[in-house]
Amino acid sequence: MPDPFISTTDLVNYIGVGSTTDPAMLMAVDAACDVCRDVAERDFNLTTATVTLDGPGTDALVLPNRHLPALTAGTVMVNGIAEANYTLDTRRGILFRGTAGVFPRPSWPYGRQNIAVTLNYGYGTAVFPRSVKMVALAIASRLVVQGAAGEETVGDVRVKYAAASTDLTSGERLILSKLRGIR
Repeated sequence: MPDPFISTTDLVNYIGVGSTTDPAMLMAVDAACDVCRDVAERDFNLTTATVTLDGPGTDALVLPNRHLPALTAGTVMVNGIAEANYTLDTRRGILFRGTAGVFPRPSWPYGRQNIAVTLNYGYGTAVFPRSVKMVALAIASRLVVQGAAGEETVGDVRVKYAAASTDLTSGERLILSKLRGIR
């Protein structure tokens, strides 16, 4: 499981009460980050992975849907042989075979699972989207403050929550769904 991208200190500062060593805070932070990853269908943390892809028979190989600001291709293997002649378009997530300006450009060979690419991708701390952090903090704060309760009564005061603490608001869902389609 990837490390959380918000901290218990962030959560305590956000809600204004609590302790950074409270296990409930840590659980809320972990759960909120996991919810964001699940809804956005992506890992946000800067990481490395090797993906095996089908050769398309064209000069362009579309990489898996990952956030690409820090994307670099560490190694590219074609049928088990290292390939050094490629150009990476980080904005669109496309690995072109050959170099720009060469015509005709060589193509990636057809095949099933014949191209292995080691990718470094994700957000570093300097470029991490604040909107995603805010969604995670909002979810974590609801988990801590509201817990599993749908409503609470103390004396004459009754509070009924609009939704379960794990439910996302439409705005939170919109923020995370926008990141799902980034190339």
